[in-house]
Amino acid sequence: MKSLKYPIIIVALFILFAICQAKTIKDLPVPSGYKRVEYAESSYSAWIQRLPLKDDNIILGYDGEPVSFPFYSVLAVIDMPMLFRQDIEQCADWCFRFWAEFYKQSGHLNQLCLYDYNGRPRYYRNSGNNFKGFLKWAMATANSYSLKKGCRSIDVSDLQPGDMLVQNKGGGVGHVSVVMDVCQDGKGDCRYLMGYGFMPAQQFHLEKAMAEDGKDGWFSISEYRQHLRIYLNFGDPTYKRF
Repeated sequence: MKSLKYPIIIVALFILFAICQAKTIKDLPVPSGYKRVEYAESSYSAWIQRLPLKDDNIILGYDGEPVSFPFYSVLAVIDMPMLFRQDIEQCADWCFRFWAEFYKQSGHLNQLCLYDYNGRPRYYRNSGNNFKGFLKWAMATANSYSLKKGCRSIDVSDLQPGDMLVQNKGGGVGHVSVVMDVCQDGKGDCRYLMGYGFMPAQQFHLEKAMAEDGKDGWFSISEYRQHLRIYLNFGDPTYKRF
């Protein structure tokens, strides 16, 4: 067994170097034996995979100060500044933000639809707000319950980048995690990069699966559900898509 020690260390160092060099989510290395799942270039899933990463793993809060939590294991931080210096850009709000930025960057902003608190659709074109104002309305009035009510349910076997694991039993405090990337091996086993924003409002980060929870930072869904039960116990998640 001792002969395996140095090859394992070399592999670990290679993975760490690749992570440090990554400029986008899609640059992050997949586990050995797995291939990244590709999506249509114009799709939301492909857009999520191309999100830029910060050079450091420092999560900044809405006040511009670094934040940390004892249960975080940060793989990477999305290089997207906070929109507001207010405590409103939390977990569900980052889902609204990504979806809205995708529509804005793809030139279809007038088709953008977000949800009010009860999950009813509200269109940007009818809002009377500019882009930032519309997002501020959504972030101030909607939450994880809104995503649970408004978004469509999907099967766990169909999870793609941009899909959400929504924890909210009945409208109170909940949590939302986002699938940020997917890889698969030759036997059909899928692994996922998972991320979330949190409270107080802060930048969105990718959580790293520890050695006992996954492969090279990537979770299986059962492993991530266990991660949620331990660290973010807001109930069993449902699988949702915009």
